[in-house]
Amino acid sequence: MRGSRACVLFVLVVATLACGRRPGSIDISPKKARIYGVDSTQRLTGHVLDKKGQTLEQLSVTWSSAKESVATVDTSGRVTAKSEGKTTIQAKFEKLSAQIPIEVIDIKTIEVQPATLHLIGPPGMQYPLRISAKTSKGKPVDAQVTWSSLKPQVATVDAKGIVTAVGPGSTTLVAKLGDLQAACDAAVAFHDLARLELHPTTAIVRHGELQKFDVVGYGSDGKSIEGLSAVFTSSDPAVARVDAQGLVTTVAAGTATIRATLGSLTTEATLLVN
Repeated sequence: MRGSRACVLFVLVVATLACGRRPGSIDISPKKARIYGVDSTQRLTGHVLDKKGQTLEQLSVTWSSAKESVATVDTSGRVTAKSEGKTTIQAKFEKLSAQIPIEVIDIKTIEVQPATLHLIGPPGMQYPLRISAKTSKGKPVDAQVTWSSLKPQVATVDAKGIVTAVGPGSTTLVAKLGDLQAACDAAVAFHDLARLELHPTTAIVRHGELQKFDVVGYGSDGKSIEGLSAVFTSSDPAVARVDAQGLVTTVAAGTATIRATLGSLTTEATLLVN
C-alpha cells in the first residue's frame, strides 16, 4: 500500500514537471511565530510554488527544527514549544527550502486583577486593571497583553489596561496573549460621590499578618455606597503591599499609609506593623 502511494506521488511529480510547472519557491505561513507557554502549539502551512507564484497542490514539504530543545515540528507542520528560546523552522522540497523564526516565551497562565470590577461614580471614572502572569514553573513574569471590551458602550479599556466608564450596564473586559485569555466582569453605575472612607481608618497588625481595607463612598445626600472598586496604593511597599481588593500583606515592621482613589476622590488609612 505504501509503495502504491509512492508510485502515485512520483507520477504526479513527473506530470507536473512535464507540463512545465516547475517548483520555484516555498511559501510558509505565518512568516514568523511567537508561542506562549511550554507545550503550546502553532500550526504552520508550507506550499511549493511554481515560478509564477502559483501553488503546486500535489507537492508537499518536509519540516525540520534548528533547535528541537526549543521547539519541535511534525510532518504536518505543527510546532510544539519545548522550552523558552528562539529557533528556526525549515520547510524543504528537493533543493528548495525556506525558513521562519520561532520564539517561545514561557508564560503558561494570565489573570486579570481584579476579576470583578464595580465602577460606581461619575461618568468618565477610570480604573487600572493589572495582569498577573506566571511561567510553567509558577514564577511571576511580566506580560504585555492586548485588551478589548465586549460592550464599549458600557466601558472601554485602553492598551495599558485603563478602564473608562461610558454608560450604565455590564460588560466583560478581555486580556489576550497569544492563545492565552483572561477576563474581568465589569459593572458600571453612575452615582454622585461626595467623599470616600477607608475602613478601618487605623489598623495595628503583626509582621506576617494580613489586613483587609474596605472603601465606602458617600453621596451628596450622606447615604453610604458600598461595593466600590477603588485603586489601592501603599506609601511604603517595603513595610506593606496592597492588592487590587484592598488586602494588605505586611513585609516588615514600620508604618505605612494605605490610600484608596476613585476618580478625583482619595481617602487614607494608617497601618502599623509590629
